[in-house]
Amino acid sequence: ESGAGKTENAKRVIQYLAAIAGKSGSEGLLEKQILQSNPLLEALGNAKTNKNNNSSRFGKFIELQFNSGGQIAGASTLIYLLEKSRVVYQAENERNYHVFYQLMAGSSPEEKALLHLTRPEDFEFTNKS
Repeated sequence: ESGAGKTENAKRVIQYLAAIAGKSGSEGLLEKQILQSNPLLEALGNAKTNKNNNSSRFGKFIELQFNSGGQIAGASTLIYLLEKSRVVYQAENERNYHVFYQLMAGSSPEEKALLHLTRPEDFEFTNKS
């Protein structure tokens, strides 16, 4: 069900695992890097829908590796399934993936000129909402 909290629950599980796997109860650099990757994945895979302003339109499988001491030794995003149809079609009052709007809002004038970015209204993939 959209808006049921699946993404938030997954973030909490990773935060919990990072906290209990860290040395002396504190998160190490690797744990922080794993947690900090989530906003990037969400920008690339979340969009505004009619039911949810930050709806996950992707699935991911993250594998955490632990060493013999119980600390996180590595992580891999093994599968990233993107709802590709959203790139070319959005229902009325829905938006494309957040990353497109973030690029237009956060780029410097030089970057916008280099990437030929103007306003969301000027592009077929971002002018529906």
